[in-house]
Amino acid sequence: MTTLIKNGTIITATDTYKADILVKNGQVSEIGREISKIASEIIDAADKWVLPGAVDVHTHLDALCDGMTTVDDFETSTAAAAAGGTTTVVDYAQQTPGASLAQTLEGWKAKASPRAVVDYGFHMELSEVNDTTLAEIPAMLEAGVTSFKISLDGPADRRIGDAAVLEFLQRVGAAGGLACIHAENGEVINLLVRRLAQEGKTLPRYIPMCRPPEVEAEATSRVITFAELARVPVYLTNLSSAHAAEKVKAARDRGQPVFAETCPHYLVLASDRYEESEGIKYYSTPPLRPSWHQEVLWKALATGDVHVVGSDHAAFNYAGQKDAGKENFSQAPRGLPGIQERISLVYWAGVHTGKISPNRFVDLVSATPAKLFGLFPRKGTLAVGSDADMVIFDPKADQTLSKSIGLSRVDYCPYEGMKIRGAPWLVIQRGRSISREGKVMGKPGAGEYVARSRFAGI
Repeated sequence: MTTLIKNGTIITATDTYKADILVKNGQVSEIGREISKIASEIIDAADKWVLPGAVDVHTHLDALCDGMTTVDDFETSTAAAAAGGTTTVVDYAQQTPGASLAQTLEGWKAKASPRAVVDYGFHMELSEVNDTTLAEIPAMLEAGVTSFKISLDGPADRRIGDAAVLEFLQRVGAAGGLACIHAENGEVINLLVRRLAQEGKTLPRYIPMCRPPEVEAEATSRVITFAELARVPVYLTNLSSAHAAEKVKAARDRGQPVFAETCPHYLVLASDRYEESEGIKYYSTPPLRPSWHQEVLWKALATGDVHVVGSDHAAFNYAGQKDAGKENFSQAPRGLPGIQERISLVYWAGVHTGKISPNRFVDLVSATPAKLFGLFPRKGTLAVGSDADMVIFDPKADQTLSKSIGLSRVDYCPYEGMKIRGAPWLVIQRGRSISREGKVMGKPGAGEYVARSRFAGI
């Protein structure tokens, strides 16, 4: 099967130009002006942008958090991803205490293989750092899992101490992987939660008080220090505050290989949402910040001090899950949906407003995540030989974000009613159309597992 995409403006992380793209056998075969070869399908992309398929490297699909399971399995979540222009996800495979990493990987593959609409890979999210688990890291790299995560905000019985953090960084780096860390000081957070409870301050409006930006900044600084000591790169997930971004910038200014990610909700939503009657809907960790943090994060994205925008898609229903925390926020599961809205939000709030260029937009949602996590140049760019994953994007399309157009099973949309500019028109995976104007044609199980290469920088 051959497909010819004509008359579009191709935008990658580095180039912008008008050209046609010929696709054969699922790969980009030729790029050039006025390609006139016979094709099985011809797609007219006039007045539209042709972008590499977006890569979302922060998702929690069919996952357990705070004692509850997310409402999306790999079918519904990857259908939502496809509708939003994402053609590859790298999901966090959660190790349960006592399970091996090999068992964890096989379990996550079994969830994804029959259901995934788009291509997928996995990070390994460790529940414990010990000699047995760390010894499995080289085998995971051989299986194509090349990134590993720990969180510093866990419960007291699973808290990862400083020595274990250093050991984790050293072992991952020595194997050729990339260490990912959620940086918030769990010990301080637990103290603040207890104090707030003692004072009767358990409504959602108090969420920011138990996880202030200083707690994120302290943990971020500590992780950076340990990574410098270990002489390894580190990737900081879901950065939310100016305080943490400042720590990353300082490290990068002195040449340290520190990489950081933020999420759409930190770029367009603010902590005043917690004052709403259903404010618990917006409980994520780190929490939403006052709106002035957004400008600092956008600047960091524009200057290259923050490198990726991942969705951190963790979909819990309001009814029956989130609403358990209406009176006591600590009873609600943490996380927000957003896999479908991610690239449209970054375009609208970033490119449309002039904060970032179209090329930087592609870099943040596609190219750099692909590079950092061993997918480039197969994914993340449009070049001869790369997978024919692409988004034909209409920068002039208007859409109103709403649960009514969402394909996730979640019963609400955090961005309900936002009127934005820019939307995917057609989404193509390995040469086949999988979504048109929000309607998904891709089939469950058509997505393929992608073994990733070792960390090679950007």
